[in-house]
Amino acid sequence: MNPTVYKLIEPVFATAFGGISGAFLGRTAGMVTAPRNPRARTQYVRACAREFSAASAAMLGTGSIMRGIRGKDDDLTSRVVSGSAAGLAVSFAMKGWKLKPPYALSWAASFAVFSGTISLNAQDDFYTEARAMLSKLSLEKYEKNFKKGHFIDLTLPLLTDRELQEMNIPPGARLLILYHIKRYHKRW
Repeated sequence: MNPTVYKLIEPVFATAFGGISGAFLGRTAGMVTAPRNPRARTQYVRACAREFSAASAAMLGTGSIMRGIRGKDDDLTSRVVSGSAAGLAVSFAMKGWKLKPPYALSWAASFAVFSGTISLNAQDDFYTEARAMLSKLSLEKYEKNFKKGHFIDLTLPLLTDRELQEMNIPPGARLLILYHIKRYHKRW
C-alpha cells in the first residue's frame, strides 16, 4: 500500500477501533460499578460506554495523526496532545451541546497531565539499569539508542556486539558496555 494512503487511512481505523473498544470497556466498567436500580443502571452503563468510547476514539485517532505528523511513536508531546483530545471528547460526551469552555478545558488539561505523567513513568521505569550503566560508563549520549531499540533492563544481559552495532554504537563504547554487562550481569 502507498505510504501516503496508509497515513490517511490509519487514523480512521484507529479512531474506529478506539470507539468500539472504548464502548465495550465502558459498558463492562459500567456494569461492574452501576447502581442497583435497574433504570439508573441502564443509564449509567450507557453513559460509561459513551464516555469511554469518546475518550478511546479521540486518544487513538489523535495519537495516529500525531505519529503521522511527527514520525515518532510514544513521545511525550504526542501523549499530551492525545490526552487533551480525549479530555475534550469526554467533556463533550458528558455535556453535549451545553458544554462550556472552562469545563472542556479543565477536562482537556486533566487528561493531558495524566497522559503525560503516565508516559514519562512508563518509559523511564524500563530503562533504570540501562541509564545507570550508561551514566557510570560516561556514555549517556547513547541512551536514546537503547530506547529506540527497545533494549530495556531485562534485555541487557542478552546484548551482543551485533545488537550494539545495529544501534550505531561505536566499537570502543560497545566494548565498555559488553564488559560492564559481563561483569555485573548477576545483579539483574
